[in-house]
Amino acid sequence: MPTSAELITSTLTETFDLDPAEVTPERTFEDLGLDSLALVEMGLMLQERTGISLDDVPLRTTLGELAALMDSGTAGQVLTTAPNSGS
Repeated sequence: MPTSAELITSTLTETFDLDPAEVTPERTFEDLGLDSLALVEMGLMLQERTGISLDDVPLRTTLGELAALMDSGTAGQVLTTAPNSGS
């Protein structure tokens, strides 16, 4: 079974035609040029693949942070207070 990081990467590269070399754990969704609508779409696709609800993913969340939250099993509760979600 793929890791959370691999699922995020494959979802982003397949859905938004991003270069896999650009999709690294330290990049934020904002860095990748995604907007809030794209994050909703990505969240729905990941929820379909994993069963984990990903509501309100901040644009400043890194891919590594999201993968760690998904792995912890508390993604839905923690994403609104992710470390880089401030202004």
